[in-house]
Amino acid sequence: MKKTLFLIITMSLCALSCSEGDIIEDNFSFSGTLENCSTGDDFVFYKVDSEINQALSLNFTNTTFELNTVPEELTFTVTLNSSTNTLIYRQFDSTIDGNSYFCSSVPPGNILVTQELISTNGTATITYAVLSETTTDITYTRTITLTNITLEGNGIAVRKELIELGADELTVAK
Repeated sequence: MKKTLFLIITMSLCALSCSEGDIIEDNFSFSGTLENCSTGDDFVFYKVDSEINQALSLNFTNTTFELNTVPEELTFTVTLNSSTNTLIYRQFDSTIDGNSYFCSSVPPGNILVTQELISTNGTATITYAVLSETTTDITYTRTITLTNITLEGNGIAVRKELIELGADELTVAK
């Protein structure tokens, strides 16, 4: 009887003490709209949810991507890492203005980031689909899909197979 009780206690302690680290599964569902801005070869696509003070931003540098044109193959891919091409999830202590925060050379100083997770890997795919066409221009839907993402920060790792960052429209002249 003592051996059985000892075995149960030992197995319980092992089960409770074994950990692969803090892995959380967040929804990353944002009610905000997809916005963007660029400076030279640096691009940011972001979504801000003001109801719960959080933002998700895709930041990348590329010399061939252009914000207001459509690539010939209708697809553009960015390999994410933790330094140059990043997906960043942030929670804030208050509501932010996305344009001021992400598109200014100096973001507002009165915003406190309460949690930040930065991608360590994954892929961002930007696809274009024809929405409408006139004799003078074509309107495309630009959709950003994130796949096989790992976000890490402050002892937390979040892994997502698929995140739909969002879509916007882009009209170009024929």
